[in-house]
Amino acid sequence: MPQNSLDPELSGFIHNLRATLPYLEEFHQQTFVIQISGDLLEIHNSRVIEDLALLQQVGINIVLVHGAETQIRKLLNAEGHDYQTEDGIFVAEKIHLPLVEQAISSVNWHLLSRLRSCGRQLQTISGHFLFAEKKALSGNFDSHCTGSVCGFELETLRQAISDSKLVILPPFSLGEKGRLWILDPNEIAFEVATRLRAKKLIVLDTSPLPHFGEADPLEMTTDSVLQWLKNNPDLPQPQRLQLNSLTEACISGVERCHLLDGRVEGALLAELLTPKGAGVMITNSTYKHTRPARLIDLQSILEILNTPVQHAAVVLRSAAYIEQQIENYLVFCVDEDVVGCCEIINFLEGLTVEIASLAVDKSYRNQGIGSQLIQAATEKIRSGGGKLVFALSTASSHVFTQCGFREISPNELPDEKRRSYDFQESIIYARNLN
Repeated sequence: MPQNSLDPELSGFIHNLRATLPYLEEFHQQTFVIQISGDLLEIHNSRVIEDLALLQQVGINIVLVHGAETQIRKLLNAEGHDYQTEDGIFVAEKIHLPLVEQAISSVNWHLLSRLRSCGRQLQTISGHFLFAEKKALSGNFDSHCTGSVCGFELETLRQAISDSKLVILPPFSLGEKGRLWILDPNEIAFEVATRLRAKKLIVLDTSPLPHFGEADPLEMTTDSVLQWLKNNPDLPQPQRLQLNSLTEACISGVERCHLLDGRVEGALLAELLTPKGAGVMITNSTYKHTRPARLIDLQSILEILNTPVQHAAVVLRSAAYIEQQIENYLVFCVDEDVVGCCEIINFLEGLTVEIASLAVDKSYRNQGIGSQLIQAATEKIRSGGGKLVFALSTASSHVFTQCGFREISPNELPDEKRRSYDFQESIIYARNLN
């Protein structure tokens, strides 16, 4: 092996590490509310606790809401008691409260201990950050201790987050006169995420991801999830509660919500730090978007332009050129992963404008990204007063004709462009802007 080469496995690791940097930059000091089920905590070889600790240690603020449904059920069954629910929510009867409290406290202590063992610098905190009141139930329950969230120690919670503490919220809290109420983890996670204006709300469970259709999309809008729930009345109630909670959180202002099968090794890190993810993401607006390029995008643009492209006659650009012209580039992102780009070049004082260097990463082709870049560039040119926009292609290209372009002669282009380029092997596409 040449001296300047790395082992392929090590090279792959370095490539993947570099690919996470845009996500880590975007998420630094952002708050994620993560809900983890009691079922998942029963899987002894799961490394999800280590992944949570890693996220906290790289600068993401974690608020962890845990369930204890499995642990409660085990204790109740061992004592010969029934585990009762109403509309998928556990009903804690007063006579069983000591056992329920024991199960929740055991899970809470387990989490505190496991997280603390992941690093000496990792600080955890748990406590009653919520206020609760009795929940109205329609069933015939003589005396129950199931509650609803009615308030927060919001400033105390924010201070703990500001102090870089990983906050753990158990599914119980205090109400008037110090009475203990058992809470639904879905409700806690929703209330905390919306009131903190969290960047993300993530649910980690042990159920298979719902089957949304033949294509099984990993990204859904709130409207499409609500329609799917309406069309699937037989969905198990616990999963319906999760999807409703995630969808309502998006509608209420949480930027992105995620449902993951926590049994999948590394699912949390894959969902957050890779463009393809590992679960279902729900958003009120698409997380794929076009934006102006930034200097941090330079390497990604170079890599995309140095691979064979299908849309345009791409002239090779140096890093120095792109750096100098970065304000004239648009990029298409999946999350913050740059997967496409184009350049806007002005002629005749901006009245005639070229869309150049149109390219899409080979892993993302045939998904309409080229068209979206052309449309975004065209709108930018129109808003800047441009009258004619054109592009060159080495072959017939539907992507331009679909965007309203037509073939034109080189004679219709500015003199400066005609003098600097050989058109013999190029088709010229153009569009007049009103």
